[in-house]
Amino acid sequence: MIEIKNLKKSFNDNEVLRGINLSINDNEIVSIIGSSGGGKSTLLRCLNFLEHADSGTITIGDVTVDCLSANKSDVKKVISKSTMVFQNFNLFKNKTALENIMDPLLVNKKISKAEAKDLALKYLARVGLEGKQNEYPSKLSGGQQQRIGIARALVLNPEIILFDEPTSALDPELVSDILKLIKEVSAEKRTMIIVTHEMAFARDVSDKVVYMDKGEIVEMGAPEQIFSNPKEERTRQFLARYLQPEYII
Repeated sequence: MIEIKNLKKSFNDNEVLRGINLSINDNEIVSIIGSSGGGKSTLLRCLNFLEHADSGTITIGDVTVDCLSANKSDVKKVISKSTMVFQNFNLFKNKTALENIMDPLLVNKKISKAEAKDLALKYLARVGLEGKQNEYPSKLSGGQQQRIGIARALVLNPEIILFDEPTSALDPELVSDILKLIKEVSAEKRTMIIVTHEMAFARDVSDKVVYMDKGEIVEMGAPEQIFSNPKEERTRQFLARYLQPEYII
């Protein structure tokens, strides 16, 4: 269970998150949609403290953190609950595909190098990159790099996986392969939060869709409700730019 209450974040005078309230159940897949600059990625980054929210509380499972007064121990507990797949892959360029997947196991899980290697090879195969373990990111396509990023997230077996626009840096012909892989992962009954501009994918894979605009949650609900019968005018205007008119009542 994830419970976000009155989460706020500003960068200087720019208020990026304006009191976000959101509940997500275990094993629920939530897609967050909205225009660029609406606060979607900042929300994800605040959930695992890549950005430190100014105020509000975050509860993940049995851990609750007050962002205003969180200490290092609190932050570490929250970070251990989730992992993120980044839009720009965030792979170590000086490490091989295998080493990139092994790294969080060695750093976070403190397991032996041999065990980390076995697990990394397993997850390399899981994302369809057998035989690529010794390749460096510069020798891999964008789609292959993102597969490594997904394997690196999965290998930690986290309670929550955060996807921050995982296809935005990919060439169009590679997008469908990555979306297919994420859909396969979603079938494993994991809690997932996906920031995406892929509307058809969000409609297909999500249990809940959240529309954000200007740092606020404007509307949330089941995919069919959001995409076929949005209640808010801002939601309708946003979807009109992405969907054919017949899909919006």
